[in-house]
Amino acid sequence: MIADPPGRSYLEGILVAIRGAGQRMVALGGYLGSAEQAEQPAWKWQLLNAAESAHADALARLDEADERLQSLGSADELPAPLDQLPQRLLAMRADLRAAQDRIQQAVAAATSTHVGTA
Repeated sequence: MIADPPGRSYLEGILVAIRGAGQRMVALGGYLGSAEQAEQPAWKWQLLNAAESAHADALARLDEADERLQSLGSADELPAPLDQLPQRLLAMRADLRAAQDRIQQAVAAATSTHVGTA
């Protein structure tokens, strides 16, 4: 678990983790979109590596937010508006699964293109 941000509460730690995950997901989308359009294999691989790194970081931040939320109780026990967060985290995880599928498809396409030209 990440330490609480200096001068911030436990709740703010949850929100910081979610915001950080969202920011990494936006970066992931940019890297992945650029990788899918890149012509040069070297650029494509660098962008795919950056996308994979952003994916892992976003997932770690969602894990942190989940862990913090679960320590406060089940979704039914959380007060409003915190009771909405578990569903939102599930939606973010679904987006990350879709992004992981796109990364795998892009890697497979880059590998087959590279192997075909070798």
